Amino acid sequence: MNNTQIKLTITDIIKHNGGIEQWNKGDIISISSGTGTGKSHFIKNSLHDYAKQTNSKILFLVHRLSCMNQFNNELVRDNKQDTIHIKTYQAIESLVKKKEPFDFTPYDYIVCDEFHYFISDTLFNRTTDLSLESIISQHDKIRIFMSATGDIMENYLKGFSNINIIKYSIQPNYDFINTLSFYSKGNTLERIIHNAIDKKEKTIVFIDNAKKAFELHNKFRKHSIFNCSQNNYTYKKYISNEINDIYEKEKFNSLILITTNAMDAGINIIDSELKNVICDIRDIEVLIQCIGRKRIINPDDYINLTIKALSNQQIGRISSNLSKQFKHAEYLKNNDTEAYVNEYYRNLDVNNGIVYDELVNGKIEKKINMLAYYKYISDVATFKGMIDKYGKYAYCKYIANKFNKRYSIIEEGNKVNELENYLENIAGKKLLKEEQKELIETIGLKDAKGRQQKSIGLLNLYLQENKLGFLIVSKQSTKTIDSKKKRYTYWEVMRGSVTRY
Repeated sequence: MNNTQIKLTITDIIKHNGGIEQWNKGDIISISSGTGTGKSHFIKNSLHDYAKQTNSKILFLVHRLSCMNQFNNELVRDNKQDTIHIKTYQAIESLVKKKEPFDFTPYDYIVCDEFHYFISDTLFNRTTDLSLESIISQHDKIRIFMSATGDIMENYLKGFSNINIIKYSIQPNYDFINTLSFYSKGNTLERIIHNAIDKKEKTIVFIDNAKKAFELHNKFRKHSIFNCSQNNYTYKKYISNEINDIYEKEKFNSLILITTNAMDAGINIIDSELKNVICDIRDIEVLIQCIGRKRIINPDDYINLTIKALSNQQIGRISSNLSKQFKHAEYLKNNDTEAYVNEYYRNLDVNNGIVYDELVNGKIEKKINMLAYYKYISDVATFKGMIDKYGKYAYCKYIANKFNKRYSIIEEGNKVNELENYLENIAGKKLLKEEQKELIETIGLKDAKGRQQKSIGLLNLYLQENKLGFLIVSKQSTKTIDSKKKRYTYWEVMRGSVTRY
């Protein structure tokens, strides 16, 4: 494996475009680049040094306590905590909910690290808009938004808030992905992990459901460690002791690390022995963040990436559910509070946090959480775009295109191997009606409407596309019944390739 290394860093890009000196109060800066391109390094060094020279202060905001602790330790170690203060977004949100606004006065720069947080977390944390609005309203500060996956948030800021953004970016480079595979079944994931254990290959498994992640860890307890959010009161007691060491040593000793997306940021894994990254993460932006936890050491370092696939049917169900979720918000957008209350009188199904109550001049008004609203619209548009553009295996093709990689579907590969063995066993035999039916069902070829395909032409095309080295031929023969010869038709599986049928 020989990867193309990224030579430019964010510091290089900003210097080339005039540097920090060109920024003015009120500016919004967007820094968009992949993991390992020096976003945090720029803040801790270039911006810190400039702020110190100009007697300025920096507020650095993060979305995970683990990020805050790690970054704070680095500031103390480097004696930079006098210029850079670190807080979580949730600390601001907690104050705003109590009607106690956060004090931004001491700061000249507000740095929003991993600012995809505002929209990626909004479907389960309905207060991300409070911290965002507080930051956006600081018109006398320079506000810096950084992320490897900030496109959706940028579109939100531009489209919904009409904000001008000064953007610095480095195109993401996914050359470090050696192989890209997809799976759809739980037992397939278990086989993948068994295989990694047999080969003694270090593996990280990201799962966005703590219960599911813990149950998987339980099945491989001898070889795995478990991690989840410290805010998960059900499962945090099972977090492995080794997890704390990872933040300090930037590697883990066990063979398998099974974690929720609590580890999607704030940690680097710098370990050439880590070869496999597995993601059961629905949110594509979070998935990309998870992949970025593995930091590439040299041009020969790589990962084999395996992702839980979504079928077109699953995409359809998700899109339908999302559309229902924001339908009532759409109604409020076009009507007033009174009309909304009448339309959804005592309808508890709409109470999902997109619409909330706010006291305005002594009266309760219904308001829309525009971040959550935009997230729903964006996800539906993304899923619809997948289906429209790619058709069959839309999700797999969409992800493969994003990473510019060829891909395989593990179950399809298993199915092809099993089919090849089956064809080998029946090759040269006369296949009558019952045997033909068995062959058709074993191949399992269906059209877009799920109808079983039975014609030799289509079956042979499938065998050819999967390079199985067999073809089905229709033949005729005779047999004697009651002293009379009767002609009959049968199929025969032959070794060879399809030329015509």
